[in-house]
Amino acid sequence: MKSRRSSEPGLFLKHLRGDYSLARSYWVHTVMLGWSLAFIGVFALDAIGERYAIRHLSMAVLAFEAGLILAWVWSLVGTWMSALKHLFGGGSKFWAIVTLLMLAVGAFATIKEVSTMGQFLREHWETAKGRQPTDGFAIQLVDGGRVVDFTGGINEGAASALDKIVADAAKVTIVRLDSPGGWLREGGRMAEVVRRYGLSTRVENECFSSCTLVLLAGLDRTTGPDALVGFHRGRPIGQSKRPTEPASDEEAAYYLRAGLSKALVQRILSTPNDDMWIPTRRELLKAEVLTR
Repeated sequence: MKSRRSSEPGLFLKHLRGDYSLARSYWVHTVMLGWSLAFIGVFALDAIGERYAIRHLSMAVLAFEAGLILAWVWSLVGTWMSALKHLFGGGSKFWAIVTLLMLAVGAFATIKEVSTMGQFLREHWETAKGRQPTDGFAIQLVDGGRVVDFTGGINEGAASALDKIVADAAKVTIVRLDSPGGWLREGGRMAEVVRRYGLSTRVENECFSSCTLVLLAGLDRTTGPDALVGFHRGRPIGQSKRPTEPASDEEAAYYLRAGLSKALVQRILSTPNDDMWIPTRRELLKAEVLTR
């Protein structure tokens, strides 16, 4: 025979039926739950992005968004039911009506926001399946093992490939770059490898976008006579190429850590992602992007 205690509905079902007080349903199961999930999500996704591959971050983003929508529907339905019971069950009609209006406004705003997330979700879906921002990369030792040639996109795995080849080659002193760029964090990871081994960097052809983070990490930074070095603002997955919101602190920190002035960093971050600022050699030397 089942006990009365075991047959009682749990928190999930009780909330959906509107069995909790209006105050608890609204403030705890809706407001505080939403804030808590947002807070946890920011830190959890940032930690995943720092430690794992980009595709893993996109998987986590998609899972988090799905969970967030389910939690929102659960909190909305339960609080709506509680407000209706409060309204028709002898409670304060004023607070019941206020709550219903606030829920309706919040639901409208949420549905409107979700309807604009198509590009965001599609790009994360493609990234989770392994899509890379540019063509593949190639990396090899040349000049008697003194130079590492890196060509192609700064895609997933580029930093670990650079780390492995440098660790196994005692004579390496220079990383020669020819890249259109790629993932911002992967460029930052490659820069860490260059700094850790105390390597110099050189560009013979082009070094654009996140490739510049790797260039800036070199002890001695040089270019060939016809080389092009190009900067622009990064673009998070799913974001517009010309966003209206400010650039992330993370992106500014990469360039500030490399020793660039705040004015120069602002110049870089003010260049839209679909554009490219290519300074002259004189400008690169003056800004200490190049050492000679």
